[in-house]
Amino acid sequence: MDPQSLRKGPTKPTLVLLCCVGTWLAICCPSFGAPTASMIKTIVELLKLESKELYEDYLKKDAVGVPTDESLQLPCFTLGFEASTNISIIQAYLETAKRLSDNRADTANVTKRLDDIRCSNPPKPSIYEPEDFYARKIFTLTVLKRFSDCMAELKVKDRIC
Repeated sequence: MDPQSLRKGPTKPTLVLLCCVGTWLAICCPSFGAPTASMIKTIVELLKLESKELYEDYLKKDAVGVPTDESLQLPCFTLGFEASTNISIIQAYLETAKRLSDNRADTANVTKRLDDIRCSNPPKPSIYEPEDFYARKIFTLTVLKRFSDCMAELKVKDRIC
């Protein structure tokens, strides 16, 4: 008998194929970490409620009589190809609003939920931070209102990416 025919185990091409399939499954299959349709729906519903509560609480407790800045616009993400980029931008605004409000606008839960439905990690942009106390309140209130309005209009789909 030929010693080559006695060799047991996978060949190099088989190992390469298994590695590629494993990577593909890890990226594309819901069971490997990507959110399922029901998870997306639940997260979006929670985001709708929490974003509204966050805005209303900040308005009542810290920004009574403070106007919003009509020139400040946030992207309103849709559950599609550009979702990760828009989510990253929205998170940057929310984190800035939290910092400018001395953590009175606690956006941690909302930011975490956005992380849960984001497909990739694009770089976060730098956001202009007003220095004046009143301008900070306007900025924070506007960000929270824009995000709440965006979430209220968002329609849930089965896929994000």
